[in-house]
Amino acid sequence: MDRLHLAPVARPLPVLRDRRAVRAATPLALLAGLALALSACETVPPPPVKPPSAAGLEDGPAKPFSAGKGWTVTIHTPPGGKAFCVAERGIPVGQNAAPRLAFRTASVESGFILSGFTPSDSGATVKPGERYDLTASLDQGSRLTLGARGLPDGSLYVALPTKSYLDELEPLARGRRVSFRSSGLGDIGTMLLAGSSWAINASDECRILHADP
Repeated sequence: MDRLHLAPVARPLPVLRDRRAVRAATPLALLAGLALALSACETVPPPPVKPPSAAGLEDGPAKPFSAGKGWTVTIHTPPGGKAFCVAERGIPVGQNAAPRLAFRTASVESGFILSGFTPSDSGATVKPGERYDLTASLDQGSRLTLGARGLPDGSLYVALPTKSYLDELEPLARGRRVSFRSSGLGDIGTMLLAGSSWAINASDECRILHADP
């Protein structure tokens, strides 16, 4: 039996590209892909960050503690917060627009609030969160240099360490009249201090009984 003679099969040889051409093409391809990716992304500027609004003083339901000398002391208990005490004087009929002074005591920070005033400087208004220098001139000749913070309702809050509350407010407890002035607001007003000694001490007593841990 004769053997079959098979013709040799011709196999195509692989085409080898020049290595230098491959190396040269690779960075170009990467750059082209990067350009396409960047063109597909639209650059959107982030929205402007809104500054946080200035916080007012914490408040809560109030209940009476004591009253005397024309002043009333109340205990305030904010939801989820610590209790504090406030001493306020009743507003005589027809004097709703008169400047008012209230004493506030808490476990760590105490102080007083000035409200119901109109700054004397033309166009000056209390800006919430703004810091103001404050000078208190008393009828007995003493003078206090204080710092105040503007509240959202247009009043000023003077914060004092509770441990020195009585000592720093002693001039207000002894005086009969006090005038407040700020370089940024002008004259703030003059207030009578009748009964202030009782109010300052009663608010501190309220703090000891109800606000301290």
